[in-house]
Amino acid sequence: MKKIIVILITLFSLNSLFSQVVFNTSYHNLGEINKEDKKYFDFTLTNAGTKTAHLLRIEEPYGIKVKFSKKEILPDSTIIVRIKYTPKKKGKFKKDIPVWISVNNEPITLTIEGDAKSFDINESLACPDFKNQKQPRDLKSDLKIKIIDVNTKKPIKNAVVQIIWDGLNYKELKTDKKGFIIQNLKWDIYYFVVNATGYGTKEQDFYVNQKNNYLEFQLGEPTEEEIIAEKEDTIVEEVVIIEPEDNISTTELPVNLYAPNNVVFCIDISVSMKQKGRLDLLKVSMIELLNGLRSIGKLAIVTYASSTEVLLASQYVTDKAKIIQLIKNLKAGGYTAGGKGIKKAYQVAREAKIEEGNNQVIIATDGAFNLEKSGGKAILKNVEANFKKGVTISVVGVKNEKWTVKSMSSIAKTGNGHYIHIKSYEQAKRVLMDEIKSNSRKK
Repeated sequence: MKKIIVILITLFSLNSLFSQVVFNTSYHNLGEINKEDKKYFDFTLTNAGTKTAHLLRIEEPYGIKVKFSKKEILPDSTIIVRIKYTPKKKGKFKKDIPVWISVNNEPITLTIEGDAKSFDINESLACPDFKNQKQPRDLKSDLKIKIIDVNTKKPIKNAVVQIIWDGLNYKELKTDKKGFIIQNLKWDIYYFVVNATGYGTKEQDFYVNQKNNYLEFQLGEPTEEEIIAEKEDTIVEEVVIIEPEDNISTTELPVNLYAPNNVVFCIDISVSMKQKGRLDLLKVSMIELLNGLRSIGKLAIVTYASSTEVLLASQYVTDKAKIIQLIKNLKAGGYTAGGKGIKKAYQVAREAKIEEGNNQVIIATDGAFNLEKSGGKAILKNVEANFKKGVTISVVGVKNEKWTVKSMSSIAKTGNGHYIHIKSYEQAKRVLMDEIKSNSRKK
């Protein structure tokens, strides 16, 4: 019996390894809808594994109709699940739609809700067909953002909404007396950071298009962590800024205090980095660091997912505009193959090594490394060997789960680096520069 259990666990583990279907979001609020409004939303399912997945069945509650762009999800591909709700009465609604997929033991539950302000008794229940033609890339929509108090549900005036687009602060707006902001945006993924006086901060990624045009944030009391951070920011210290006499130093990295840096980013761009705004926050962090680097330092970018690529060969940091554009253009997709990415990053770092400088690989990922198996042990041996050759390594966990921290910390410790966690926009803006300053500070 024990042997059978072991075999079943092994088979389940293998299936989980080769089959991983993830979604862009499992929830959407249609907001207030009238009879002339579109009442459907497109969820996307992506196969991040190596085994083909099949849609088996779906439950359609009353008023719900569903269409799929395909019922077979090939490895490293995405399908659309279009869900339409047709109200036959006024009022609020919330519908859970379970979707069974061949590679999952449990259904994926997709949820839509909203508030029907009017309806057409003769409206067809059918879900709209998909159009074959591609949409132009410059389409725009008005995004309506509402900010309310989580307890009273009353609107919050003068709440600040920062719209982050491809790692840059694109817009910073304030809500009106009704708690609303309306902003015309290109169809794309944005990262929103919302705060107001006396409230905590909320952050969320959101894909804006013709149907995705309403977003609501409910703000509550600040967390203990936010209160501590705010108190630290209010401490006023007398700082004497000495302007360097050279034309190489930056405000963050004066030449007389910090050694040259040879930094190689090793970036996880697997499909899970699409989720929860992880790639958005990483872009913010990379661009903030880049702005503080000097022309005497070198930078390279290695990406890994289904394959490994040297996106930016190691070069002196002289053309920051070009590098920022490369960072902005980073896209996620595919399954994770971290070991090969680390190996390539070390190779790039060694070939560009700066004697008596800070030579450092920075891995950024949301996933764990299985260090117990032979492949994981090989990663640790590689990390240890490269540390002896003068290259350190730090690991950045981007909105990663707690169970992933152990393996990330183990790699960082073995490579004489640090484990760094990014879970918010404010953290993203400072953690990488703090790390570089810590490692390159002259003795």
